[in-house]
Amino acid sequence: MNTRIPFILLAVIFCLSNYSLNAQEPQGYYSFDYMKVKPGMHDEYLKLEKAWKKIHQANIKAGKYTFWELTQVTYPSGANVEYNYVTRINFKGEKQLADYIQNWPSPDLKSILTPEELALVNRTSDIRTLVKSEVWTHEGMAAGKEIDKSKVVVFNYFDIPEGSTPSNHLRTELELWKPAHDARCQDSKMSGWVLVSKLLPYGTGNAYFNATVDLYADMEQYLTNMNPTPYFEKVHAGKDIEKLYAESGAAGNLLLASVRMVVDNSDNPDVTAGANK
Repeated sequence: MNTRIPFILLAVIFCLSNYSLNAQEPQGYYSFDYMKVKPGMHDEYLKLEKAWKKIHQANIKAGKYTFWELTQVTYPSGANVEYNYVTRINFKGEKQLADYIQNWPSPDLKSILTPEELALVNRTSDIRTLVKSEVWTHEGMAAGKEIDKSKVVVFNYFDIPEGSTPSNHLRTELELWKPAHDARCQDSKMSGWVLVSKLLPYGTGNAYFNATVDLYADMEQYLTNMNPTPYFEKVHAGKDIEKLYAESGAAGNLLLASVRMVVDNSDNPDVTAGANK
């Protein structure tokens, strides 16, 4: 969903799958809009996103970007959470992103929306509050065979301890943790893992700089296999495990694991089940 004028800070990844990036493809970016929907407004909000889905599908068909997804935040939850829905748009390369930022690609809404849907879109700001937007850059990934069927998204936010740097944290994730996640995907313990660095906004006021995204087929797979340490120790057998844990901990500090359920995406013809009313 998007009702803002051109200067929007958005982005994401798309290539062989909705999460993957091939070395020969343009740089991928992740873009997220964080939404707050008040109690009693969830049904109307989901109808609104159904209308926006048509707009996104038209833009994707026109080559403006490549994918759109809506997730609902499962944890943390409660009346005082900052946001309870997150949307994602995927872009390939800086040119596609720049064109989007400079000129929000709005198709002829009357040609793709019903009068009722158009009325909903015109009330977007009344139905939900846009809390914030962020842009993330793709840094690496592990992919299972059914990564695009993931229903659970765990977004892990990291800050950088004193003495480390964002690039050092990315290195430890790729060198130490990616092999473990590759093995987990191979054994169907998770469906995918993505490493990202925050591009926008930036500066010393940032609470977090990098993130990992754990993808699971469903909540049961997540709850059963959420602990990666057995695979970490397996792939690094023969090494000083405690030293590796210390190196990883000194490079990045996990601030929050945000657990989200996929509600809908631009590839699905009609999916709204799973959202709490």
